[in-house]
Amino acid sequence: MREQNAESRSRLRAAVLAGGVGSAVEWFDFGVYGYLAPVLGARFFPGDDPVASMLSGFAVFCVGYFMRPVGGLLLGQVGDRLGRRHMLMASVVAMGGASALMGLLPTYDQVGVLAPLLLVLLRCVQGIAVGGEYTGAMAYTAECAPPGRRGLISSTATVGVTLGLLGGSGAVAMLHACLDAGQVQDWGWRLPFLASLIVAAMGCWLRGRMPESEAFGSRAERAGARVTLSSQWPAMLRVVAVTVGANAAFYAGFVYMPDALGDLHPGLAGRAQAVNSLMLAAQAILVMLGGWLSDLLGRRRVAAWLGAVLLVCLWPAWRWGTDGTLQGLMVAQVLLSVTSAPLFGLQGAMVAEMCPAKTRCTACGLSYGVGIAAFCGTVPVLATWMVGRWHWPDGPVAYLLLAAAISLVTVLMLRPRDLAGMDAPSR
Repeated sequence: MREQNAESRSRLRAAVLAGGVGSAVEWFDFGVYGYLAPVLGARFFPGDDPVASMLSGFAVFCVGYFMRPVGGLLLGQVGDRLGRRHMLMASVVAMGGASALMGLLPTYDQVGVLAPLLLVLLRCVQGIAVGGEYTGAMAYTAECAPPGRRGLISSTATVGVTLGLLGGSGAVAMLHACLDAGQVQDWGWRLPFLASLIVAAMGCWLRGRMPESEAFGSRAERAGARVTLSSQWPAMLRVVAVTVGANAAFYAGFVYMPDALGDLHPGLAGRAQAVNSLMLAAQAILVMLGGWLSDLLGRRRVAAWLGAVLLVCLWPAWRWGTDGTLQGLMVAQVLLSVTSAPLFGLQGAMVAEMCPAKTRCTACGLSYGVGIAAFCGTVPVLATWMVGRWHWPDGPVAYLLLAAAISLVTVLMLRPRDLAGMDAPSR
C-alpha cells in the first residue's frame, strides 16, 4: 500500500510539472513576442509600406482571434485520438520551433515584404500551439488529479500561464538592461527567441516524462471532430457561457485599462505596465485559492458566489479604471483580481468536468477558443470603439455586465449531470 501511494504521488508530481511548468515554458515564448512588439514593429513593419503595415495588424488579429480555435480543434484531436501526452508535446515543440525561427528571420531591410509575411506565419503557428496548450494542460491535470484535489491541481496550468508571461517580461527587461537601444534594435531582439530552443528543450523533457492520463488510457473508443461537434454542442455552449464573464473582465482590466491610461498619459505608460505585472503575479496565489475553495465547497457554489461578486464589482472597477489615474487603475485591478482570478482557478476543473473523456480535449479547446475569440479578446477593440467612436464611455461596462450575468445564470442552471464528465467515460 505504501509503495502504491508513493507511485501515485510520483505520477501526480510529474503531471503537475508537465502541466503547470510546461505551460509556463510555453507561455514564456508566446509572451516574448508581445514584450518585443515595439522592436519587431520597427524591424518588420515599417510604416511607409502599406502592405507591411497591414500585416502588422493581421499578426495580432490572426493569433488573438483565428488561431486559438484552430489550435483547439487541431491539437484537441491529437489529444483525443493519440493521447494527452502527444498533444502537449506537440504544442511545446510547435511553440519552441516557431519562436526559435523568429530569432533567425531576415528583417524588412534585408528581404522586403517577405520578412513580415514569414513573421506572421510563425506567429500563427504560435497561436495554434497556444490554442491547444491552455485547455489541454487544464484537462490533463484535472484528469490526473484525485477528485478531492482536482480544482487545486488543475489550477496550476493557469498559474503556469501567469509565470510564463512574467518570465518573458523579465527576460526582455534584462535584455534592455544589458544592451543599449541600438544593440537591441540591431541584433539583441533575437536572443530571447533563440533562447526558446533551451526553453522548449526543457518543456520537451518535462512532457516526455509525463504519464498518460488514465481517462485516455482506459478507453478504446476515439472520437473525431464531427462526433464532437454533433454530440457535445450543448456542453460546448455551456463552456463558452461559464467562462465568458471572467475572461471579458480580464481583458478589460489587464489589457484595455493599462493601454488606455498610457495613451491618455504617456508618462504613466511604464508605471501602468509595472502595476499590471505586479497584479498578474499576485493573481497566481488567487488562482490556486479558487481551485482549492472549489474542492472544499463545490465548484458550482464557489463559481456562483464569485460570479455574483464580480457582477457587483464591475461597475465601480470600470469607473476607477478609466478615471485617468494610476491609483484608479490599481483599485480597479484589485477589484477584478480578487473576483476573476479565483474563477480562473476553478474553471479548469469545471470545464473538464463538463465534457466526457472521449471528446474532452477537442470540446474544451474549441469552445474555449471560440469564446475568447468572439466575446473576450475583442473587448479592448470594442471598448476603444465605443468610447472613441460612439462617445459612449459606459458602453463597455454594459457589455461586461451582460457577459458576467450570462456566466452567473449558466452556473446557477448547471445540474449535477452537467458536471459528471469526469466520472463517466462517455455520455
